[in-house]
Amino acid sequence: MSNRPTWADLRRFLGPRLRSRRTWAALAVLSLVALGLYVRGLNDTLRVYEPSRLVLDRRGRYLGEVPGGGGELGYWPLSYVMPERVVEATLVTEDRHFHEHPGVYLPSVGRAVVQNVRNGRVISGASTIAMQVARMHGQGDRTLARKVSEALEALLLIHAHGHEKVLRQYLTIAPYGNRAHGVVRAARLYFDKPVEDLSWAQAAFLAGLPQMPGRMNPYTPDGLKRAMKRSHRILRALHQKGALSSVELEQALTADLGLVPRPHRQPEALHAVLEWSAQAKRRDSPISMATLDLDIQARAAAILEDNLERIEDAGAGNSSALVVDTTTGDILAWVGSRDFFSEEHKGAIDFVRTRRSPGSALKPFLFALGLEKGTFTAASELPDTPMDVRTDADGAYLPENINHTFMGPMLLREALGNSRNIPALRVLSEVGVEPALRFFEGAGVEGIGWDPNRYGLGLAIGNLPVTLEELARLYGVLAREGESLPLRRFVDEPRVPARRLLNREAAQLVRHMLADPLARRPMFPVGGPLDFPYAVAVKTGTSQGYRDAWTVAFSDRLLVAVWVGNHDWRRMSGVGGANGPAAAAHRIMDAVMADHRPWQPILDAFPPLDRAVAVEVCPLSGRLASADCPHRKSEWFHPGSAPTEPCPFHARVKLDRRNGLRAGPRCPGSEVVTRVMLDLPDVYAQWAKGQHLDIAPRQESPLCPSDAETAEPKVVIREPRGTVRLLFDPDTPAAASTLRLAAEVSPSSEAIVWLVDGVPVATVSYPHEYRWPVTPGRHVITAAMARRSEVSRPLTVVVED
Repeated sequence: MSNRPTWADLRRFLGPRLRSRRTWAALAVLSLVALGLYVRGLNDTLRVYEPSRLVLDRRGRYLGEVPGGGGELGYWPLSYVMPERVVEATLVTEDRHFHEHPGVYLPSVGRAVVQNVRNGRVISGASTIAMQVARMHGQGDRTLARKVSEALEALLLIHAHGHEKVLRQYLTIAPYGNRAHGVVRAARLYFDKPVEDLSWAQAAFLAGLPQMPGRMNPYTPDGLKRAMKRSHRILRALHQKGALSSVELEQALTADLGLVPRPHRQPEALHAVLEWSAQAKRRDSPISMATLDLDIQARAAAILEDNLERIEDAGAGNSSALVVDTTTGDILAWVGSRDFFSEEHKGAIDFVRTRRSPGSALKPFLFALGLEKGTFTAASELPDTPMDVRTDADGAYLPENINHTFMGPMLLREALGNSRNIPALRVLSEVGVEPALRFFEGAGVEGIGWDPNRYGLGLAIGNLPVTLEELARLYGVLAREGESLPLRRFVDEPRVPARRLLNREAAQLVRHMLADPLARRPMFPVGGPLDFPYAVAVKTGTSQGYRDAWTVAFSDRLLVAVWVGNHDWRRMSGVGGANGPAAAAHRIMDAVMADHRPWQPILDAFPPLDRAVAVEVCPLSGRLASADCPHRKSEWFHPGSAPTEPCPFHARVKLDRRNGLRAGPRCPGSEVVTRVMLDLPDVYAQWAKGQHLDIAPRQESPLCPSDAETAEPKVVIREPRGTVRLLFDPDTPAAASTLRLAAEVSPSSEAIVWLVDGVPVATVSYPHEYRWPVTPGRHVITAAMARRSEVSRPLTVVVED
C-alpha cells in the first residue's frame, strides 16, 4: 500500500486552519508581499537603444548602414518638437484617448475581454501606446499574464515619465518593417526625407505600419496594397477628427506617395562602405554624409576593371585606386579591389590599406629633401653609372636600374623624370636615411622601424612599405606646395590645420619636374599615359620583381593614386608603373577633371616657381653653357643656387697628333692639335666606352709626358672597397653574374693585370676596369702593373651560394 497523502488527507489537515482568521491574515500579507515583489520587478524605465548609423555619399545617396541594437536599423531620436502630422496619425491609429488615461484605457480593456472570451483566444489586446512600449521593452509571448504585466508597466511608465516622453519612445522604437525601428528612420527609408517634411499621406502611411510590419511591407506588391488601404482609413479617421479638411483629405488620398526604391549598396563601393561605416560608428549623428561621390566611384572601378583586362595576361590580378580633392582633402573615390567577392583574387582585401613596396614612388621626396637641404639643384649632375652601396661594415651590394642599363651623366631633373635608381641612391646618401625616415613618419607613414640597418639606401628603391592611402597623403604634400594634406572622410568633418613638411620652393620645383614631359625622355615615350594635355604631375613606381606597380598623378584640384599587383605578391610579367596603373590613372583623371569644379579653368601648366630665375645650362653637366656646348637648356634656380662656373664637360683639348693622346707641356707645337671634345670625369669612363663616345683621352702621350706622369707609380683598387659579400644565384645568366672591378693607376697610361686568388684573369689599360664573372667562395683580388712591380692592397670578396 502507498503511504502517500491523499487529497482527503490534505483537506482534513488544512480545513481547520483555513477557517482561522490568523491564517487568512497571513495569506493576505503573503499575497501583498508577492504583489509588491511582482510590481517591483516591473520595468518603469525608458530603454535606450543603440542607433544605427546611416552613411550617404556627398550627394545624399545611400552608401551603407551600420546596424544598431540587436542588429536592427533606426532607433533615431526625434527632434525636440515632435512632428505634428506623425503624432496625429499615430494617435488616431494606435491610441485615440492617449492623453485621457494613465497608461491603460479601461473601456478598451473591457471590450477586449468580452471579445477574447467569446472567441476563446486572444484576438484583441486593447493595447495603448504605453502598453505597446512596455511590450517592445520586454518582447514576450502574447499570454494573459504578459498582458497584465504590460498593463502594469504602462501605468508605471506614464506615472514616471509622462505622456509626451512615452509617445516619443514609441515613435523612436516602434517597428516599421524591413528592420527599421522608429519613424525617423522609416521616413528616410521609404521616402528619403526628414520626418518633419512628411505629407499627410506619408505620415498616415507610416502610422499604419507598426501593427503589421511584415504583412504591410511596402517593397512587395501585396504589402504595399495593404499598407495603402490602411493609410486611407487613417486619413479618413483624421478627417473625422478634424485634423484634415475635406480638400486636404482628397489631396492626400490621390497624391503620389513618393515611395523610393529599397536602398542597396553599390558592389564597387563595398570596401568604402566598410571603411566609412567603421568611422561612422564613432560619430554622434545617426546620419553621416561621406566625401565619396558614387559617380566617381563607379567610373574609377570600371576603369580599373578595363585596365586589368588589358594586362591580366601578364599576371596582373588586382587593382585599387584613390581619388582625392587636393583643395579640401576630401576622398572622392575609394576602390579597394577589382571585385569584393572574388575568391581567386582575394577581393575582400582592401588594397588601399594594404602595405606594399612602393618601388620608385618615394624618390620625389628624397629629391625634395636634397633640394631643401641646399645640397642639390634641379641641374645638379648625378652619375648614372655602376656604384657599390655599403650595407654595413662587412657588406655591399651593386644596385641597378630597372632596365639594367646606365645613362651616364644626368641632371637631377632628368634623373627624377626618368626614375633612375643610381642617381636616387646618390641623392639619398647625401640627404641621409634617418632624416628621410623622419620626414616619412611626419607625413603619416606608419610602421617605420628604426633599426639603422633595416633600410639603408634601399629606401630609395622601395624597401619602406606604404599603403596607397599613405602614398596619396605624401603626394598631397607636393600638390599643396609643401603642406600636409589631411584626408577627410565626411563633408562636415572639421579640417585639420595643415603642417609645413617641405619648404615651398622645394615642393614647387619637384612638382614642376614631375609635370615636365621632356624630363621623362627617353625612358617614357611621347604620347604615353604619363603625358597629359593639361598640368598634371605624375610619378610611377615598380617594386622588385614586378610585384607591385604604382602611379600617382595630381593636377591643380585632383589627385589619383592607382596600384596594380596580386594579393600573394606573385610576380607580374613586366608590368610596371608606366605600363600598368598609369593608363588607369590617366583615364580616371580625364573622367573626373571634366566635371570637378567646372567653373574653374583647367591649367595648361602649374604656376611659375616663386622667386625662381631661368638660367641656360649645359644639359650634360648642369653648369653654365659655354660656346663649346653643342646643346643648352633652360633650368629654374632659386636665388643663390644658380651655377657660376662654365661647363667643364665640353673642353678644348690638346692632342698629340702622333697617337691621339693628350699632349703634355713637353710636346712640340708642330705635333699638337686642339679639338673640342667631351672631357668627362673618370666615373664616366667605362660608360662612355660602352657608348662608343669620342671622349678626350685621360692618358698623356708617352712621347712627351708631363712631370706627373713620371712621378712614383701606384695602383689602388677604387671599386669595390672593403670586404664585399655577394649572394650567388645559379639561375642568373653568367653574363649577368659579374662584379665590376676598377682601379686608379698612375701613370694612367700603364696597363694592369687583375688577379683573382693569385691567378691573372685580365690585362686592361685605361680606364683599368673589368667585370669579373663571380664564382662561389672566398676570393682575394689584387691589381698589379703589367710592366712594373707595384701591386694594390688586396680586396676580399665572399660569394655565398
